[in-house]
Amino acid sequence: MSAMLAPQVQLQIPVKLTPILQPKRFKIMYGGRGGSKSHTVAQVLLMLSMQRRLRILCIREIQKSIAQSSMRVLEDYIDRLGLLAYFDVQKTVIICRTTGSRFEFSGLQDHTADSIRSFEGADIVWVEEAHSVTAKSWNILIPTIVRKQTAEIWATFNPDQEDDYVYDRFVAKGDPNAWVCNVNWRDNPWLSDAMNEERLTLKAANDDLYQHVWEGKCRSAMGIIFKRHWFKRFDLKDYPARVNLYMASDYAGAPDPDEPEREPDWTEHGVFGIDQDGEVWVKDWWSGQEDPSVWIAAWINLVRRHRPLYAFEEKGLILRTVDGSITDAMRRQKVYTVREALASVGDKASRALGFAAKAATGVVWVPNTDWGDRLINQLCAFNGRDGRVDDMVDVCSLLGRGIDMLSDAQPEVKPEDRGVKPFTAKWLYSSDRPAKPAKRF
Repeated sequence: MSAMLAPQVQLQIPVKLTPILQPKRFKIMYGGRGGSKSHTVAQVLLMLSMQRRLRILCIREIQKSIAQSSMRVLEDYIDRLGLLAYFDVQKTVIICRTTGSRFEFSGLQDHTADSIRSFEGADIVWVEEAHSVTAKSWNILIPTIVRKQTAEIWATFNPDQEDDYVYDRFVAKGDPNAWVCNVNWRDNPWLSDAMNEERLTLKAANDDLYQHVWEGKCRSAMGIIFKRHWFKRFDLKDYPARVNLYMASDYAGAPDPDEPEREPDWTEHGVFGIDQDGEVWVKDWWSGQEDPSVWIAAWINLVRRHRPLYAFEEKGLILRTVDGSITDAMRRQKVYTVREALASVGDKASRALGFAAKAATGVVWVPNTDWGDRLINQLCAFNGRDGRVDDMVDVCSLLGRGIDMLSDAQPEVKPEDRGVKPFTAKWLYSSDRPAKPAKRF
């Protein structure tokens, strides 16, 4: 047995992350690339698993294959630290030969509220890419894990949006049961020359993106394609009186009955007004993860309420599926507008540039409402690539792509500006006007 005693190994852990060894219910590590968050967690978990029997769950929101899990970084450190004799690296689990500790890997989206109960009894849960874990998943995971008094939840992530559950709860608002550490490239003495060169290259090319990727700033705080300072805010009571109204919608299909636990896609309807100066005022919005029968009814209600000149929608499979239902609903309800289907050309980022160009001039007004906040957060977090929820962005993209069809509202014309003098109408017959004699037949 002596041959299997744990060897003396030298870990590479930034000083800023050494409190990870102290007991705490939540251990939250966040920041930009190069901070060694995941590498530190992998090394520490391997060492702890060799000291006592532990059940360690390595999870993320979506894990379509084991290749997307944290297994690779653990395998690399088992090899790098000379621990191959102490661990049995199997296809989907890693087992410590000396203590029986187990590393298991899973995607939260693959579980139901019932099946996630299998996580009960875990000693440590490592949540990788924690920013992408939904509030729904967190609210199921945390109560399940904390049933064990000594259990800990470790989270590592690069911040994305300010309203992401993990950022909002632990970073923005704080949690007395959490150790929270912001760690970046400058805290890592082992940052390679190649990574530093990549960092400097991005900084020179795109400082906004650099601030997100390397300095760990939330995308929704500074924007990638859309900038937060572009948008003006207003109270709905101050909405201009004279606007031409338009609608745009991003439709979603029906939920998949074969995947009932999968979160349905969002349908978004937006109503926009164009004033006499060409400024865009977002007036109303509807969002829902609903069956088409529900969102078609919502679409009809918005058309009835606002009477838009055009309603933009996107060509494609979903539109072909629901086109007849929308037309039938308009006929039944006797609610009409001109529907204009726009083809998808290029990638999402390219399609968003028309609206981005409009917003960049400072002429887009968004109301001070919850959905207005959500709209700006989604626009400023959008980069067109990473698969985040961006359906509200798609609505704005449709409006931008139909911009050539939009017309500004006509200003109110005063009588003195019409080239004619104001006049006062007189009665055709007055009491002092002699009456005409009756006509004889």
